[in-house]
Amino acid sequence: MHAIVLAAVVLATPTPIPAATPQALPYPAYGTPAPGAAVQRPQPGVPVSITLAQSIAIAAARSPVLAIARSDYRLTQLSVDLARTGLYPNLAGTASISRTLGSRGGSTTTGTIGGGVTSEGLNATLKQFILDGGRVISEIRQAQSGQLAGAGTYQRSLQTLAFNVAQAYYNALQAESATNLAVQVVHQNQVQENLVTAQLRAGTASRVDLATAQLPTAQARVALVRAQGNQLSALAAFANQLGLDASALVAPINDTPSNPATSLLTQQSVDYDQAVARALLERPDYLAAQYTAQAAAYNLRAQRAGLLPTLTGNASYGTNSTTATGTDFRGSGNAGVTLSIPIFDQGVTRVQIAQAQAQADIANSELDESKLTVELNVRQALVDLISAESAVGQAQVELSKANEILSATQAQYRAGVTTLPLLLNAQVGLTQAETDQLNAVYALRQAEQTYLFALGENDLGASTL
Repeated sequence: MHAIVLAAVVLATPTPIPAATPQALPYPAYGTPAPGAAVQRPQPGVPVSITLAQSIAIAAARSPVLAIARSDYRLTQLSVDLARTGLYPNLAGTASISRTLGSRGGSTTTGTIGGGVTSEGLNATLKQFILDGGRVISEIRQAQSGQLAGAGTYQRSLQTLAFNVAQAYYNALQAESATNLAVQVVHQNQVQENLVTAQLRAGTASRVDLATAQLPTAQARVALVRAQGNQLSALAAFANQLGLDASALVAPINDTPSNPATSLLTQQSVDYDQAVARALLERPDYLAAQYTAQAAAYNLRAQRAGLLPTLTGNASYGTNSTTATGTDFRGSGNAGVTLSIPIFDQGVTRVQIAQAQAQADIANSELDESKLTVELNVRQALVDLISAESAVGQAQVELSKANEILSATQAQYRAGVTTLPLLLNAQVGLTQAETDQLNAVYALRQAEQTYLFALGENDLGASTL
């Protein structure tokens, strides 16, 4: 009777959730010890337990993937600076000194000391474009559009990193919860096994009954060892996403509300049209595609300017020697404009225009494809979110029914009106219900992050451009 009371107490235990700190278990729980594989080391400046927002901030600061994206964006900024140089005048200065040796008998004598002419001079030349058919301006606008596209690409890289961190965050929490649940299941099955052992001693159960009760315990221990391995792997993957060593001692803090069916999203629209409209306004990769198409249009305009005349201003001033000894300097200068009209350049400009047109067509097609991708992402993420929320509610009903069935089956078993296999089946049903609820809760957490990622709202302000 005492063992039966223990079984009832176990049933009152709620579905496990991650503890504030990782649970200390020998690894593996059964079998040859391998403690070195489970060692985790504190990281300087990194808390042991962190929230999702802290995780994203750490990853944004340490991830080499984002560092590469940041450098790519910097290159687009430099392209704008380079394009703007076309607006500025070009000023060049030269200083020269030369010695021309004299000639004898009609032949030039080199290396002869004496005779010859020395020439010295200082000169400066200024050039400034006046009119070029809008080529320079188009190149500047092309570079500016490219910079905006680069900003969008960088922002989406941050959001992708944040999404990957969130996935690893909740995978680690789910793995830890699964380990805690596996420990509980082992205990539950051990309680049933102890009950049958007591009945065997009392002569009311057979050794077949004991073997039947021992099988679920052995199966639960196998599940526990596997859950431990999954937990260690998930924690290593989480640390890796943060840009830390895989053995780093860092664990996510559970943020699941007391009612697991409650969404962590606040004021999120579940209307598809509204969600798509928001995504098209906020998704940085879609905005980047728009700016890329715009840059391609400016490039086409710049190439077409190659068919138009150009007007350039020129000015120079210098002082040069006018005697054979390199003395008696006199200044001279000039100013003027040069009009250049393209007539025939072997068809180079025509080919460049055709290339720019093809690039513009590609950019516009990629923009259309990006819009379709946004719509698909939002649709799928929205459906998954609604399904996940519903699944959590149904999993809670399943768990409640499983507890009810097991409680009734235990009462029947005590009264001798049911068999041990049916009691163990009820126990298996409870374990399955607990597992289903656990999976449903973290499927909802993942669905929430996927929905935010589809809308372009999941970076949590972890970094600025």
